[in-house]
Order: sequence, then structure tokens, then C-alpha cells
Amino acid sequence: MRLPVMRIVNAIRRLWRPALTLGVLLLAMPACIEWKQPTAVEEATIANYVASVQTADGQAIAVLKTGVPSFGDGPVVTAPIPDLIVLGGTIQVFATSPLPFTKVAVTIPGVNDYWELTLPSPTNNQPLLLVFGQNIPKTVFDLHFAGSSGGAYGAVQSTGVNVITVGTGDVQVNITWDSKADVDLHVVDPSGAEIYWADRNSLTGGHLDLDSNAGCASDGPRAENVFWPSGLVAPHGDYIVRVDNWSSCGAGLTHYVVTVNAKGKVPRVFTGTFTDAGDGGSKGAGRSITLFSY
Repeated sequence: MRLPVMRIVNAIRRLWRPALTLGVLLLAMPACIEWKQPTAVEEATIANYVASVQTADGQAIAVLKTGVPSFGDGPVVTAPIPDLIVLGGTIQVFATSPLPFTKVAVTIPGVNDYWELTLPSPTNNQPLLLVFGQNIPKTVFDLHFAGSSGGAYGAVQSTGVNVITVGTGDVQVNITWDSKADVDLHVVDPSGAEIYWADRNSLTGGHLDLDSNAGCASDGPRAENVFWPSGLVAPHGDYIVRVDNWSSCGAGLTHYVVTVNAKGKVPRVFTGTFTDAGDGGSKGAGRSITLFSY
């Protein structure tokens, strides 16, 4: 009888999360989620916004190009890009086109450089990862996306992007996903403390400041974030990262991306999928993603 009782207790605890999350967002909205118009100041580089672009399998990584791409009658490549992104996070997008393409350009208006990704071979469908910076200059900007078969780029897809300001620092771990599922991030710090939805803070200063889709109450971001604030010395040692499919919330397939930012190191990105109904997991639950040292 012990297992059913614990599952009932966990379910009751989860039911409080949507209301609590909504209340926290309403109280903290001016400081945490800002919706501002872009300024007219030209930023130096697209890397201030998008830190890198690569194929999901890591076989191809974009290079930074000066100027702007040449546009013409190239293939029309589109990729659904979410309008909400997280500082220091990553999104997985699926680029498609009726015609084969070999290159992808990611640009931002007013910035005099862009990312150009050359694919290993022509394709009509390519999963891509866009890794965003921890210090994006604007809270609202336009992201342009285009494809090429070797010559001029085709028509541009433009997406307005809003930045959710979450905590960043010397150690930051987050997850984003693409369905209505309730996915949970678990981070175990070097002291052994596990930070997750039921225990958001550790004595070492780690904090879960974004808990999305709690109890299947869809709130928009589809992201979770754990960080040790800048100015605070994050504990040195080994960190364990897990992700748990608490509930699919009726979604048959969920793609997720985990991003690990550690000071002095290139962001590390991990992808995966969930197809199960969820386990209602609490402490100790979840799929192992990585162990990293700081």
C-alpha cells in the first residue's frame, strides 16, 4: 500500500504547482518576463543573441559570416520557431523544404553578420539546434531563417522572438521541449542536494526559477531552469542532470533539449524524446542525461 499512497501524495502536491506558478509569475512578471520593443541600437554580432547553430547530431556546426547573405530564387526553407526562448537555452527546430537544400542562414536585422550552416549533403528535412546566449541584448527581436542549395538564399522566414529572463550564472542547466507535456528537470549538486519541482533551492545557492506546464497547466514557456547566480561561487565538483516525464498530458511525442552552461566551457547540448504517458516521479526520478564537473 505504500507505493499508491506516495503516488497520491505526489499528485496532490503537483496540483498546487499550477496555481503557485501562476501566482509567482503574476507577482514577479515586471522583473522576470519583460515584453519590450527592440531599441534602435545596432548590436555588434549575432553571437550576442544566438551563441551557435548546429545540426542535432552535431555533425555540422555553423560558421560566423560578415555582412548579410545574398537572397534570390533559392529553395524556400521553413522551420517552426517558438516565440518564447530562454536565456542560455536551446531550441530544436525542424527545417524543411519542397526542394533539397545544403545551407541554412540565421540572421537578425540590423546586425552585420550571420550564422551559415553547411550541411553534409542535400536534404529536404534537417533537425537543427539553436543555442541562445546568456546575455541577450534585447527582450524582443526578429529572427530570420533561410535556405540555399549552394547559390543565393531563398525567401526569408521571419519570427518575432520574446526572451524569458531566467537566472544565469557560472553554472546554469535548463531544458526546453515542444509539447504540452509536464517535463521536469532534476539537478543534483556536488553536496548531494537534488533541485527539482518539490525542492527548488539548495544550501549551496542553486535555485529552480522556472517550472513550466506544472500539473499539465500549459503556461507557454515549455522550459525549466536551474542556476547558481552570478557573484555566487557555485560549488566545485560533480553535477548530475536528469529529466523526468512527469506526465505526457496527452502528448504522444515530446522532443526535449537540455543545455549545460558552465563558466569557461562551451555550452553542452543533449537531445532526446519521450513517448510514454509519464511516471508522476518525485525525488530520484528521471532519465540520466549527463554528469559534468565544475
